[in-house]
Amino acid sequence: MERTAKQRQVLMVEDTASVAALYKSYLNPLGVTVTIVGTGAEALAFVEQTLPDLILLDLRLPDMTGMEVLESVKRDYGDVPVVIMTAHGSIDVAVEAMRYGAQDFLIKPCEADRLRVTVNKALKQEKLLQDGESSSKQAGAQYQGFIGNSLPMQAVYRVIESAATSKATVFITGESGTGKEVCAEAVHAASPRNDKPFVALNCAAIPKELIESELFGHMKGAFTGASTERQGAVELAHNGTLFLDELCEMDLDLQSKLLRFIQTGTYQKVGSSKTNTVDVRFVCATNRNPWQEVQEGRFREDLYYRLHVIPINLPPLRERGDDVIEIAHALLALMSLEEGKNFSRFSPEVIQLFNHYHWQGNVRELQNVIRNIVVLNDGEEVTLSMVPPPINNDGVKFASYSSNPAAQVTSIPTDIGQETTAAFDKSQVEPLWLVEKRTIQAAIDACDGNIPRAAGLLEVSPSTIYRKLQIWQDTQG
Repeated sequence: MERTAKQRQVLMVEDTASVAALYKSYLNPLGVTVTIVGTGAEALAFVEQTLPDLILLDLRLPDMTGMEVLESVKRDYGDVPVVIMTAHGSIDVAVEAMRYGAQDFLIKPCEADRLRVTVNKALKQEKLLQDGESSSKQAGAQYQGFIGNSLPMQAVYRVIESAATSKATVFITGESGTGKEVCAEAVHAASPRNDKPFVALNCAAIPKELIESELFGHMKGAFTGASTERQGAVELAHNGTLFLDELCEMDLDLQSKLLRFIQTGTYQKVGSSKTNTVDVRFVCATNRNPWQEVQEGRFREDLYYRLHVIPINLPPLRERGDDVIEIAHALLALMSLEEGKNFSRFSPEVIQLFNHYHWQGNVRELQNVIRNIVVLNDGEEVTLSMVPPPINNDGVKFASYSSNPAAQVTSIPTDIGQETTAAFDKSQVEPLWLVEKRTIQAAIDACDGNIPRAAGLLEVSPSTIYRKLQIWQDTQG
């Protein structure tokens, strides 16, 4: 079967007729032919008769799951691009679909511009593939201050794009050093408010007694040291974006005033009885679990529901695959320029080390490591000896040793459930990656191939397992 040589053919698999009709109208300006079907069986029958240029696939269908349709299409017609359509609560499933071959995903409800941009991009990449060109570079490795194009980050980018045009509050969570302020700036930069102020306020860095003044401003003489009238963050951010970092550190009394401000858009400066009105878009962040803070009485539940509208969870660096090396190269180039050094690359040993290190401090820790290397060393290539502890092999302690040699541990486990022996020779020692690989494979087998369930048993993120499986596959290939 051949694709039509005239208009591009788009198959939309959506069982809600009103939604399908709306999205079809959004695509009219593109000059594409849109066919709508409501079930997975109808979609597969259509593809068998007329191979479309693009499939827009809803994950929830009345007769089968969108994943089943995706697997069937990719098995029989692997080069057909598929864009998943999903709700906010199913983003993890959409990312999983991309692992199985989906090209992109859209978050419903979808605005006209976002739908058209995504469809245009997918059709353009599909044409590049037909012409024998690689589309991998088209997506780019940078997005609004972020570096990296791993699947977890692609999910973050899609949520930012979907949320940016709205005034809805974005609540960013993630470990320290994952780039929460970068994410907040990306939301602002992608929004219609991008030419207005972006004001950041770190709730953990300001003393409890001063944070109300920093947030709402104060009048002259309002308290000791208030020698002049001061604008607060909310006033400075008028018509723009207010970023409240480490929000869960805010005092409960001030949380009630913040809630009132969010509800009414009005506030009073400290020491003033005059009510002021501003228009701001809120973006909040914390490295804690906000719902746990609510349950333990440190964060107001009503404020939580006001602010936790569009959640974005930033993945830790250790779950971002090849992004680690892309970020490291970008930092090396920047810091070499700043310090007047000539570094331009990493040795293979350093790349391997960076890929396998845990990065507890995430991107911030990587920044510190690269800065240390550049400042204290010279050359063009970063070698293993330049990497500071505890990153380098000499600095990482895998076991603690007793001062009594007889008390030292001399055996290690080599398989799940296998008893350890009292002692063995060096020939019995296996590489750690091999032990890890066998452990992960055993867990996957025990869960009948269900990787998320296996990840739960191993107490790691599913993305960690996917990344390791990809590394081992690339090594074998």
